[in-house]
Amino acid sequence: MRFTRAAIHTSKEAPKDADSANARLLTQGGFIHRELAGVYTYLSLGKRVLKKIEQIVREEMCSVDSVEIGMPALTPIENWIQSGRDQVDIAYRPSEKTILGWSHEEIVTPLAREYISSWKDLPLSLFQIQTKFRNEARAKAGVLRGREFLMKDAYSFHATQEDLDQYYQQMLQAYLRVYARCGLKAYAIEASGGVFTQKISHEFSVITKVGEDVVIFEEVKGKLKNPQNAEIATGIPPQAIFSPSAKLEKRTVKRPNSITETAKIFGLQEYEILKTVVFALPKGKEVELVGISLRGDLEVNLSKVMAYFQNDRVRPASGEELINAGLVQGFISPIRNTKIPFYADESVKEMTNCNTGANEPDQDYFQANAERDATFTDWSDFVLVKEGFTSKQTGNPLKSEKCIEAGNIFDLGTKYSDVFNIRFTDKDGTAKTPVMGCYGIGVSRLMGTIVEAHHDEKGILWPKSVAPYQVVIIPLGKSESLEFATSLKKAQELEQELEKSGIEALLDDREESAGKKFADADLIGIPLRIVVSPRTLEKNAVEWKERANAEAEEVEIEKVAARIKNFFLPK
Repeated sequence: MRFTRAAIHTSKEAPKDADSANARLLTQGGFIHRELAGVYTYLSLGKRVLKKIEQIVREEMCSVDSVEIGMPALTPIENWIQSGRDQVDIAYRPSEKTILGWSHEEIVTPLAREYISSWKDLPLSLFQIQTKFRNEARAKAGVLRGREFLMKDAYSFHATQEDLDQYYQQMLQAYLRVYARCGLKAYAIEASGGVFTQKISHEFSVITKVGEDVVIFEEVKGKLKNPQNAEIATGIPPQAIFSPSAKLEKRTVKRPNSITETAKIFGLQEYEILKTVVFALPKGKEVELVGISLRGDLEVNLSKVMAYFQNDRVRPASGEELINAGLVQGFISPIRNTKIPFYADESVKEMTNCNTGANEPDQDYFQANAERDATFTDWSDFVLVKEGFTSKQTGNPLKSEKCIEAGNIFDLGTKYSDVFNIRFTDKDGTAKTPVMGCYGIGVSRLMGTIVEAHHDEKGILWPKSVAPYQVVIIPLGKSESLEFATSLKKAQELEQELEKSGIEALLDDREESAGKKFADADLIGIPLRIVVSPRTLEKNAVEWKERANAEAEEVEIEKVAARIKNFFLPK
């Protein structure tokens, strides 16, 4: 393909609103064009990359006997009303009767009901690669968090939990193969099921400094072990030493609401302060307030609170809600307070001789013993685990890294099978409900993830498997000169030979300077650059330069095509 015919438009200037490497480089390299926040046109180069990622995903889905179908983006709202997800915030509603699909359980489950009647019809696995629409509150990070994006979603139906468990593991391995083939090192990490399921799910995370998620792990002999998403990670907090219990005292104080400043004023460690965070639990039109108490040096994990109360709408209580409940912000504690129920993190059990609010302005309790003086409805793990904690299982130190979520899989149980009343007749003649699995990969998100993991100061470094073109051939010479014509002719001959062998070559036939051509080749990120110039032709050679390497070398013209084939094509 000639550069002048490939609809490629690069730019020296980064977009002003680019907040990530993928947003900057994909735009500058001519892969995407931003239409509005979270919505992009995929230009010729971007479309080529997407198609290659799609094909890798498609092949791995077929390898686990999942069958490709195509479901509509415009879906009937009655299905969402039936599942109870018609009011989800991220849904686009074009009309009173429709929702743009942000997921497809509501379509695939009633569809499967039409074809499942007997145990002989199971297992059944269906997948699609299709555009999704999600009204993200803040679309950001280029194609990593979009409002319109390309996604592969698969759904499986099984007669038994054992069969689903076995298939779940097959799909997990298929996902790892997808990432490996895309040039990524992904970790299967235990995570929350979010709005999809109360069960533990797995997400596939790629460690990178720009990630929105955090992975908690043990580092054993330089290797990452037992990774967990911070949303559900468990661990033992840093050691805290408390003084023996003393008599509870109430004192008038002048202090800020800051834990750190309060500790300094009273000469305490932050862990010697019992703090309470109040959350609102929306239940229909009503809102219930609950207090979560924990050590002052720790943070509440909102995801754990959601999971405990089985309510994904949990949020911090507003100042107005605190006032209406008779609570004094900054001085709330579970001691002698019956205005709301209080729950305690497990770390609170060891707290003795500590400081906490006394539920009145400028009043604190001192020498409090949490178990002795406070009233808790229940104890659980509500803490956000961070670096510095230790593993409950091994005692090893825990570390943390930012990561990008590149996919996820869920055990849905019978949640949607029950909602849409799927029943099948088992071998023994009894009517049963199939269990379901759900498996998602953001294809366009994966493209952005690859860029975040593979780039340098010059541009993108595409892995061979997903590069828009495998090799760029650059003829050099003065414009409209015989030298350039000779270089161009040799470059064309090489391009044609490579194309016949199945190698995707981009011939940069522009009459531009060598510097411009080299800069664009680096920006676009094509794995291999071949330069044909008067200097190399004098030696009957070309210049061979791999994008990931700093050094170039000369290769004989007669041998270069065979070497390129060996470089790309599997043996």
